[in-house]
Amino acid sequence: MLNFIQTNVTREELVSVALGTLAANLVIKNGQLIDVFSGEIRLADVAIKGERIAFVGENASHTIGENTTVIDANGYFLSPGLMDSHVHIEASMVSPAQFARAVLPRGNTAVLWETLWTANVLGVQGIEQLLDECQRTPLKFFATAAEGVPCASPELVTPAHDFSLADIENLLGWKNIVGLGEVVLFNEVLQNHPKVHQQIQLALQNGKTVDGSVPGFKGRNLNAYAAAGIQSDHEAITLDEAIERIRLGLRLVIREGSSMRNLTALIKVITEKKLSSRRCCFCVDDKDIREIAQEGLTDDLVRKAIQAGVDPVVAIQMATLNPAEYFGLDRDLGSIAPGKIADILLIQNLEDFVVNTVIVNGKIIAQAGKLVNELPETTYPDWMLQTVKLKRLITADDFVCKSSRENQTQVHAQKVFKEQIISVEQTVTLAVQNGEILPDIDQDILRMAVIERHGKTAPNIGLGFVKGFGLKQGAIASSISPDIHQIVAVGIEKQDMATAVNRLVELQGGIVIVADGKILAELSLPVGGLMSQQGYEEVIKALDRLSQVAQTIGCDLPSPFMTLAFAACPTLIEFKLSDKGLIDICAGKLVPLEVI
Repeated sequence: MLNFIQTNVTREELVSVALGTLAANLVIKNGQLIDVFSGEIRLADVAIKGERIAFVGENASHTIGENTTVIDANGYFLSPGLMDSHVHIEASMVSPAQFARAVLPRGNTAVLWETLWTANVLGVQGIEQLLDECQRTPLKFFATAAEGVPCASPELVTPAHDFSLADIENLLGWKNIVGLGEVVLFNEVLQNHPKVHQQIQLALQNGKTVDGSVPGFKGRNLNAYAAAGIQSDHEAITLDEAIERIRLGLRLVIREGSSMRNLTALIKVITEKKLSSRRCCFCVDDKDIREIAQEGLTDDLVRKAIQAGVDPVVAIQMATLNPAEYFGLDRDLGSIAPGKIADILLIQNLEDFVVNTVIVNGKIIAQAGKLVNELPETTYPDWMLQTVKLKRLITADDFVCKSSRENQTQVHAQKVFKEQIISVEQTVTLAVQNGEILPDIDQDILRMAVIERHGKTAPNIGLGFVKGFGLKQGAIASSISPDIHQIVAVGIEKQDMATAVNRLVELQGGIVIVADGKILAELSLPVGGLMSQQGYEEVIKALDRLSQVAQTIGCDLPSPFMTLAFAACPTLIEFKLSDKGLIDICAGKLVPLEVI
């Protein structure tokens, strides 16, 4: 169990307020309390002293003094603050403070930050730096010690960092580190590699959670994975996968992010199969700031779950008490009850689930979608802003896929999908001209490349072909590719790809679109090559522009930049590209480009 959250109010003061011998600081009267313990909605007053709740009952008049602030919540529902159970805040493309600015007014008062992205680029020092920033916001950031650093075998990728057991043990001892991060080395778990099992054991010995990440596993493999000590999984995409995870005692973390829309399929485990919801939580995993601003974070999942037929109290329970219990935080968070932290939402309509007022630590921090007070700006040291370290300029020749065959050849291409982060192998026939394998716009087969950007190699450049982007011209390049974060580029013309990549180096990370040799749109993400230093509104404008331009050159994917990122993710099934070449993820081995 995690140590309880330290606050300034004493337990003796809470007792006195509950008995009426000491006045509360804040009293909320006449609200419809969403009781996540009993499953009821009932009329109740809530009295708050400092950061904690002292009294919940039909009448809190005895706790009101001369200086007590009173909120009349008549016509409002009172909900605990929402918690996202697994989010890479870096995927929002904004800083932790800007992320907090965007999600707090929507009722998201706590998140579980999976630190894997930062860890693989910036190491332990980067996690520490960003956690310091996190603690200066009203949003409660809890975090995990990243297990997958590196996230795949060095035979398959070139890592920037390699966490030792001592690093993991150190991280597990930090305040607000509640568990071991998603165990992405799932093949190593089944093969009983000592290091990954030692990491899991360290977490269990320290009473911490162990998060899972196991796409496609079922039967004996899923049993083995759970037997290793893993306690959750957010990679289920089918109803059968959801059912099996619950039956094996895993927490089913239902995901609805930028390019992974799984809620519609998975929520049927409750609405149709009538399985218990108490083992279910919500997460977005990876969601860019534009979609967060449009849809929300956990509030989006609660809203969609209610619309899918889940009882509103159950949906809210899945976003509050369930994750708090999972992460050992329920002593303080996840409910509206005496002694708990006063993170409370006022909501007018449960069907729409639009949050009117957000109270954090007993204080109003947002109303009508706006923060009451702005958050301080953050500055970063140079070492966090200079992580794209190519040793030379990239040229068009770097994207030539050579072949000794004449006229045509068969290649192992990668096929990506709309609203999914998985990709599969598809054998395609491509033309060969002067020893070079050519893309084929008519088949929607484009060039793809992954370039090592941590300064460890000459650089390594992995080459392949991809189907599913729809580009008719130009190229897109990005410094985001979970969880290793190399540069990934897709395009038709080799020179456009080179121009886009070289511009990324100048920006020290981001997203660039090029066509006919001209830069059409770009977004600078210099913090680790993952996040912007700008306000989130400016990042949204840049993403809007990038999306519009991507459409004009033929890409109609709803989240093209996240889809591109995950095409180079070596931790997800089943066919990906790294700086070392094509990877059969399930087999854990490199695959030649041409079909032998």
